[in-house]
Amino acid sequence: MSEERKTRKHPADYLPKEEVARYHVIAISAVLAAALIIIFYFCVERYEGLAIALGTLNRVLQPILMGFAMAYLMNPIMKLFERLGGKINRYVKDKTGYTFGPKMKKASRTIASILAVAILIAVIAAFLSMVIPQFVTTIKELVRNIHAKVGGVLDWVDEITGFRFKDQLAAARESKNIDKAIDKGIEMGRKYLNVESNNQLVSLLTAWGVNVGHFFVNLVIGIFVAVYSLGSKEKLKAVFKKMIYAIFPLKVANEVMITVRKANEIFYGFIIGKIIDSIIIGILCYFAMLLFGFPYALVCSAIIGVTNVIPVFGPYIGAVPTVALIFVTNPMQGIYFLLFVLVLQQIDGNLIGPKILGDSTGISPFLVLVAIVAGGGMFGIVGMLLGVPTMALFVYIVGRVTNRLVKRRGLPTSTMRYEHLDHVDEKGMKIIDKEEKPEGVRSKGILAKIFRNFTPVREKDPKDPEHPDSDNHIK
Repeated sequence: MSEERKTRKHPADYLPKEEVARYHVIAISAVLAAALIIIFYFCVERYEGLAIALGTLNRVLQPILMGFAMAYLMNPIMKLFERLGGKINRYVKDKTGYTFGPKMKKASRTIASILAVAILIAVIAAFLSMVIPQFVTTIKELVRNIHAKVGGVLDWVDEITGFRFKDQLAAARESKNIDKAIDKGIEMGRKYLNVESNNQLVSLLTAWGVNVGHFFVNLVIGIFVAVYSLGSKEKLKAVFKKMIYAIFPLKVANEVMITVRKANEIFYGFIIGKIIDSIIIGILCYFAMLLFGFPYALVCSAIIGVTNVIPVFGPYIGAVPTVALIFVTNPMQGIYFLLFVLVLQQIDGNLIGPKILGDSTGISPFLVLVAIVAGGGMFGIVGMLLGVPTMALFVYIVGRVTNRLVKRRGLPTSTMRYEHLDHVDEKGMKIIDKEEKPEGVRSKGILAKIFRNFTPVREKDPKDPEHPDSDNHIK
């Protein structure tokens, strides 16, 4: 038996290297496919447990993810401070001949990262300090004068309907009926939040308070993570690249690096561009509201600007509460403000947005809609924001793989070259386009036959040469 094993040849001894490599690829593909099938079955069969595990993992990693997100956003500001520090270093060197050592450069990097994160926190704190007091004041005023505001809306409805429903609206103006409507609204809100008693309401508010406190604790931890990430970003990048080339084969590792750079370009361009676009829209909305005399200018502009970060649906999400708030105060101004928001969003979608964002995603509006709906359904607001760049990256990867495969078969990589494709010639691997039908040849499709029955048949002119009664036909 041992002699037989010694004389048995390995496939590599009698098969070409190309064949051995092909069998290796087939084996690896089969193993990966089986692993993916098992993982998919496990995710479907144990969905609830998987959701709990992902939720726990998210809570544990939340401060780290927040820190990385802050570092990612503040990296350009840190570079700006570093360039300023480099200019100061050159100025000191030219004047005194003294050059800062490595320790001083490391300290300047730490200071620059701290200043970058501090600017982000200061901007957010200043925004909240301006908006939150105005928001609280607005809510207090609305609650305090709810009867008068509802009565004003009913008077406006009575006026535009020509006083045809005067008796019904007069009954609706009574305080007890308004209170009943408010109580029904509160009851609907309780049912939506699954709160049926005061004890459940207290428990819900307590849970919210705990979550807010937990968020701020994670935010503090995330600030330290952001500072350390910015201070040692070169080392982190080097470790990441080293791991990629250690795990994957050389060609695959190069493709991973190209994909990561493209992902950084897509995500950074989209997120930063969307933030800048939303800030501009918020500022324009604020000054326009002051110019036209709309109430609650700061609160409404903040809501419009913040919700504008969400693609497609964001402007409409922000328009609902702001229009309702102004409509309750002054119905006609609410209608005018709705028209103003629609015009503002058209300006943003056709002028401001394309100038800032450019073609950062490069995907069709249909895929944008799919990305927002799917991302929002799975991950909420964050999914709606990151769904578009994620879809753009997926489309880029699929397109790159498709181009590589068709190029390997000797076919063109231009997508539009396949628009009129009929088939591919197997011998010459050439694309054969569909032959255009000459004019006058009717289609033989089912739909064409159905519509042809409803189309009146044009009678031929007797002077037409093809008509049976024409002279030319007789000749």
